Amino acid sequence: MHCKIRGRDGHEGVYLTSKSSKTVQLFLSAIKGFYKTMIRLKKYKQANPLIDLEYKVSVSEQPGERGNRPRMPQAAGTEEPLSFRKQTDSYFKIINEEWVPEIIGDWDLPYRIYQAGDTQGWRLRDEVITRFMFETGARISEILELTVGDYRKRSDIHELAATNKGSFKRRIKFIRISPETLKLLIKYANSERRHFASTQVKFNDLPDGEPLFLSTRGTPYTYSAFYSNWSSIIKNAGIKLNPHKARHWFVTSMLRGIYEQSETAAQIEDKKKQLIEYMKWRDPETLSVYEHYYDEQKFRDLHEKLQESYMQREKEYFCTRHYNILWCQN
Repeated sequence: MHCKIRGRDGHEGVYLTSKSSKTVQLFLSAIKGFYKTMIRLKKYKQANPLIDLEYKVSVSEQPGERGNRPRMPQAAGTEEPLSFRKQTDSYFKIINEEWVPEIIGDWDLPYRIYQAGDTQGWRLRDEVITRFMFETGARISEILELTVGDYRKRSDIHELAATNKGSFKRRIKFIRISPETLKLLIKYANSERRHFASTQVKFNDLPDGEPLFLSTRGTPYTYSAFYSNWSSIIKNAGIKLNPHKARHWFVTSMLRGIYEQSETAAQIEDKKKQLIEYMKWRDPETLSVYEHYYDEQKFRDLHEKLQESYMQREKEYFCTRHYNILWCQN
């Protein structure tokens, strides 16, 4: 898989290279799961090859987990931390792996999805959700968890309170939608949604706890149900696109707008801080990856203009010296 392996204390360090595939972590998880399963089913009688061979010599014989159930993770805070290193089957560990967001620079991407949905005759519910994804930058799970009360919590009619990853269902951020999407949302709540809801009232009279989006069975709309419809729509569009990529598209587009609509460096920095706060990123450096892409794009534009200037000056140079009359005429 084009990785480099270096021996470390008690395990092998796997260093990713420029040629390493994106599935290295998945491969390591798969072989760990394979040996665990084969040993549990008594199909593999040898020792687990992923266990540190020097473990018994280098550390205590105390078990790392109990016979009836494994320990809770340290982050749970429900058990006393171990004072020794427990035996692990993570013999191969990726050392230099880091998360890098995907950059989506196709500015017409949402409209291609909308057009494919219209052609296919999608439900109004899925159109509203898809517009939420591209307009707000929220995760699809955060959108599907929205309730009627989340809309009423905000003073601005185009905003909704929302959860964030790791917020334990607490509404710690807000998302913004366009006036057009708001009209579609209310239209959905007053028409299509009512066909499947047990509460036959319009949007303004719905209880706060009611989920915004329902399945055809009248239950909260789940990710698996949405993904099934989403897959059909993007297939119709002739593209491959995970719903989460709409979030990357949103950030890329917002950053582009920040640079194009700001007049000073101070304005750029202020708007970037606003974007970081809106996205509720734990690490502000996440934005730097998107900025790197935008810097590259700006250089491409500069380079193209420079090449055009070079060609024009070259033509003028030779024309003034009558080296190529035909070229000058063209």
